[in-house]
Amino acid sequence: MAAKAEADAILTKADADAQVVDRFAREMEMRRIEVSKVRAYGDRTIFVPSDGPGAQMGNYLAIGMAAGLGSDDHRMT
Repeated sequence: MAAKAEADAILTKADADAQVVDRFAREMEMRRIEVSKVRAYGDRTIFVPSDGPGAQMGNYLAIGMAAGLGSDDHRMT
């Protein structure tokens, strides 16, 4: 029952956050989220973005390596 109440509260907060259109208010909410993450994980934690050029490059390298491995196997037979 407590988990259901907590889930409902999170859903209500998410709905309210989605309706905010003021750019400054959105930026302040992002900063509050950052502070919450640091508080939860500790001040020595480094957060690495999982999206963007670095993550995409890793995916491309993995795909290229997999394609290269497949082509090497084909040439040997």
